[in-house]
Amino acid sequence: MDLTEFTHITLAVLEDHGMAAYAPTIIANETVQVIQGIPPDIDHREAVQEMVLRLGLEQSEFYFGVKSGPGEVTTGFHALTGTHFQCISQLHQGFMVSDLEDCPWWTLGEGREQ
Repeated sequence: MDLTEFTHITLAVLEDHGMAAYAPTIIANETVQVIQGIPPDIDHREAVQEMVLRLGLEQSEFYFGVKSGPGEVTTGFHALTGTHFQCISQLHQGFMVSDLEDCPWWTLGEGREQ
């Protein structure tokens, strides 16, 4: 699997279940981890990074998807060489996928305690 394939799987979930129902997801070592029960005052972008740390994945390769703004899901592939991102944006009708050069809220491995 590559990031584009993971993004298209995420897109299929969004089309089937809607943006509101999407929960942060991590796939590592062929294991899917969907993060449920996040308190309303916790940012999902922080929650997915905290879960990566709890699972001890910061030195591993993994894919993730997380609601990153209104009508927006960011997907990513993390490896020791860096993290690559794509964005799924909800349009009036349907969705649009685009590559992201940078993801300012992704702080894993950038001065964050690990």
